[in-house]
Amino acid sequence: MKRFFSFLLFVFSMPHWALNNTAPNANELVSILDSYRGYNDSGFTMQTTTVSYKKNRKPRTNQVLVKVLGDKSHVTFESPAREKGRMILSRDNNMWIYFPGTRKVVRITAAQKLLGEASNGDILGTALSTHYSAKIIGETKIEETDTFKLELLANHKKASYPRIVFYMDKNSQHKPIKSDYFSRSGKLLKSAFYKGFMQVNGEEKIHKMLFVNPLIEGSYTWMRFDNMRKSQLPQTLFNKSNLVN
Repeated sequence: MKRFFSFLLFVFSMPHWALNNTAPNANELVSILDSYRGYNDSGFTMQTTTVSYKKNRKPRTNQVLVKVLGDKSHVTFESPAREKGRMILSRDNNMWIYFPGTRKVVRITAAQKLLGEASNGDILGTALSTHYSAKIIGETKIEETDTFKLELLANHKKASYPRIVFYMDKNSQHKPIKSDYFSRSGKLLKSAFYKGFMQVNGEEKIHKMLFVNPLIEGSYTWMRFDNMRKSQLPQTLFNKSNLVN
């Protein structure tokens, strides 16, 4: 009997396209992407660690604490010591960075590189569905996996990238396998490979990503997400005026 009710719970939690054995549309794939990146229905926190490599240089490691509420994000630098206490705030398609000890709050863009090959926008955890319009532009094989090719075009100029192409596994879970990030001129800026997933309270989330710069040999960045959990976050955390308090 327990197995029967578990089966019923599984069936009724499945999206309609899975129940009907039909392929998901572009908007459904973006919603799935967002579910792998965080939580759309509540605030959440996570620790993000990046290790950046450049040819003939020592690796650089950074750790930040990310807090997300809807389309608002607050990032606090925890290490290395020289950067501890820096904060980034993103809200209303605007972004600022605060440098401790200076009382300076400087406007920045989501596309600026922050940690190796990772840009400001890469660490924020905001929903892609808010900033991009999507369409499926084909199917292809990536690393021996059959994938949907999903194109995302920015809805506004302040988005992290004007164009992103995701390659998502065609099986029922539709995990992201790879994503390519393009400039406004169409130049490939970097590629990301999704190398690990983790279970968080029964939900699968992205755990490890590898960013590769195709223009600079030996330039790549590992990004790892840990300690992801839903959190009750106050709206005041995302007020620009509170960055210097």
